[in-house]
Amino acid sequence: MPYDVRHNYRGRSGYSVVSPDGSVRGTHATRQEAVAQQRALYAAEENSKKEVTKMEHNLYDELPPAEKKFHDSLVSIAEEYGPLDAEETGIWIGYESAEMNTDAAIGVMCGNCSMHYENDDGSIGCMILSYKIEEGGKCRLAAIPPGYVKSPTPPDDSPDMITRSFWGGRFR
Repeated sequence: MPYDVRHNYRGRSGYSVVSPDGSVRGTHATRQEAVAQQRALYAAEENSKKEVTKMEHNLYDELPPAEKKFHDSLVSIAEEYGPLDAEETGIWIGYESAEMNTDAAIGVMCGNCSMHYENDDGSIGCMILSYKIEEGGKCRLAAIPPGYVKSPTPPDDSPDMITRSFWGGRFR
């Protein structure tokens, strides 16, 4: 049986492990604790190896340590002060819809971010925003694991120093 880890699920504070029928199997203070329970539930079930392989593909687990800290910090701020897009926080997210996201082709999109999740109705949500997002959308606070973003081809005639330093940096 597939179990999902949901953040602040149905008014619960923290990370809940949710069954397909929507029942909560446990709620934890950290995502890591919830994932540990999720894995324990799979291990306790017979013939669940296929589902474990499918469900353990977790973008958070693929983040390098500094990026995990970035992810955790943003989620912690949203838990303490509310969604980052709310008027009270005053943080500019810079969200762009899938239609407006010109970087989706190289992998910069919500679907590759460790903070996105799927709602019961199939829509995509974000751990730090109050509204539904699009898988192909993006914001300026994405936490995307290495290998999910492919560098665009640098221009052959990079005349200015800014362009040359960009292509000479980590994106190359």
